[in-house]
Amino acid sequence: MEIQNLLVAALTHLIKFQATQCRTAQERVLMMFETLSNLQDINLEIQALCNKANELLTA
Repeated sequence: MEIQNLLVAALTHLIKFQATQCRTAQERVLMMFETLSNLQDINLEIQALCNKANELLTA
């Protein structure tokens, strides 16, 4: 459930950032994707997607 909640929150902030270019939303989504990618029991595909999302957001 924690993973699902973090994913929903991250996607919510990602959409807000994409719509408004809000720096706070970008910082929050980066933090959430980073947290997700560092979880021990995370699916490797989700971890890879989180890492890729962070790369794209910081490029």
